Amino acid sequence: MALMKIVTDGASDIPFDVARELDIEVVPLSARIDDRLYRIGIDISEDQVYDLLFNGHDRVEIVKPTATTFEQLYRSLLGRYDYVFSIHLSHRLGTILSEAQAGRSRLPASNTRIEIIDSKLVGMGLGSIAIAAARAIRDGHAPAEVSELIGQTIRHTHTAFFVDTMEYLEQSGLLTFSSSLIGSMQRIKPLMILDEGEIVPYERTRTRAKAIEGLFTFVEDFPHVEDVIIHYATTPEDVEKLLDKLDPIFPRDRVQVSRMGPAIASRLGPGAMAVTVFEGFDEE
Repeated sequence: MALMKIVTDGASDIPFDVARELDIEVVPLSARIDDRLYRIGIDISEDQVYDLLFNGHDRVEIVKPTATTFEQLYRSLLGRYDYVFSIHLSHRLGTILSEAQAGRSRLPASNTRIEIIDSKLVGMGLGSIAIAAARAIRDGHAPAEVSELIGQTIRHTHTAFFVDTMEYLEQSGLLTFSSSLIGSMQRIKPLMILDEGEIVPYERTRTRAKAIEGLFTFVEDFPHVEDVIIHYATTPEDVEKLLDKLDPIFPRDRVQVSRMGPAIASRLGPGAMAVTVFEGFDEE
């Protein structure tokens, strides 16, 4: 039986106990604070980073893992595994994927096959792909089956979100639509979606209540829903509002709730909220 390993990055927001249970290697992101680097979740907690990000500390930067970090990790896996599936943040939302690709390019020839995969997702949307793949490995699936499962799950996983203010997204440089369109969105709570990993406008909503209603409608519009994940940054009280709306169409006890990791929250800002839907593989 082929030995396989799942690798992802800290933008996946996978809980540490889940990563440990499923033997998922999570390459941590770091926070640069006053010119010192701290690995998030190892040297500094997510709560501490949140506090620094949103309580007036103006010298906090979320730092991606480097190509050297990935090279060292992949070298440690050579010979120990037959296949490594390294699943990462959408390339349109950051450069982690390219760092992983650069790290792999430095490796010597080996029988270990390392596949770098663009999830086209972020947060627990990305995390859910890694978790599904790790469970498939645990259940004894062959490498080709795991690879197919990853691709199919990515294609059937969708995310919508809104932000409380466009300020953070605008500063992030992640928006590709026109400055005039961005300007028209400043005073509303626009819904946006990830389309092939890229942020695109979805619906114009003017209040937070309407934006939460829009997240519900996004889920409701799918003819079949297998899993739902609610992501929030700083407003857990709004999760309950969305759960109440979803309950008639999707049982609240099956909805996963995940606080956005610092990497995502720093790009979307306080008050951001998102929902991720996995529609399953039944396309009828």
